[in-house]
Amino acid sequence: MDMDKQRILVVGGSSGMGLALAKRCLAEGAHVIVAGRGEAKLSAAREALGRRDTLETAVADIGREDEVAALFRRIGRLDHIVSTAGAIEGAYRLLP
Repeated sequence: MDMDKQRILVVGGSSGMGLALAKRCLAEGAHVIVAGRGEAKLSAAREALGRRDTLETAVADIGREDEVAALFRRIGRLDHIVSTAGAIEGAYRLLP
């Protein structure tokens, strides 16, 4: 798959499937933004992924609309979004 210069947001990418996906996308040439709720896990993910110049991390709780809006303002253009985050309780809501 050609991911060269693609901007990919991996929500829940600080461990498990998300971390594995982030690693693969980076290996394929993508610019990856890993978002998660905890700075400690994101820091460990940065170490595991090699602190590349094509890697960003962002603390954000996707269950909070204000944090999602701030995340998108910060990162700008995206080509792909993948969510591997844990359980989301309650009704899903489409954000503008």
